[in-house]
Amino acid sequence: MNILCAPVGINQANCYLVYDEQRRMCAIDPGAEPDQLLRHIAKEELSLEAILVTHGHFDHIGGVKGLVEATGAPVYCAAEVAPVLEGIEECPAFGQKMSAVAAEAVKVVADGDTVEVGSLSIKVLSTPGHAVGSLTFDIDGHLFCGDLLFYRSVGRTDFPGGDFATLLTSIQRLASLYPASTPIHPGHQWSTTLGEELAENPFLGGLEADG
Repeated sequence: MNILCAPVGINQANCYLVYDEQRRMCAIDPGAEPDQLLRHIAKEELSLEAILVTHGHFDHIGGVKGLVEATGAPVYCAAEVAPVLEGIEECPAFGQKMSAVAAEAVKVVADGDTVEVGSLSIKVLSTPGHAVGSLTFDIDGHLFCGDLLFYRSVGRTDFPGGDFATLLTSIQRLASLYPASTPIHPGHQWSTTLGEELAENPFLGGLEADG
């Protein structure tokens, strides 16, 4: 498995391009600048076969439509996020509608589901707290968690649908399922490990790894 991280948009949200040895890939949270992402994909000679969305905030979904229209790749998201992608509901917390993605491209997934992309087997975990319908994707033991958990911080919970206790419960769930060495790839800033955050993150006092 190979991982490329491309921060995009005014909020510099991390879009991850994850691909296998045949260069078949998924894009996680293409939040903006689809043309730039498509140039990355072409330069690396990758085949985009799936788009994964961790949650429905604009800085994580703003580039989805451009990638879908250019490649025909399906979009996998939680049920709560599908109406936002399809332009039916406003983007939570930001009071705006996104450019609608064709409904037939949107595929709803839920906790425990698996998405196959080439030789990559992607496990879906429900991890609410930052936003309703927040997901984490486990790819080969690497966790792509959106805005759930950051390097020495956590996602905001003051937006509609956010709840700090729920966010901590989601992080504790990951700690119960995965070892401390598990890589965490967040929606902003730097990658880290689950164990580092449980030990050093000031927002996680009392949480422990038991996976």
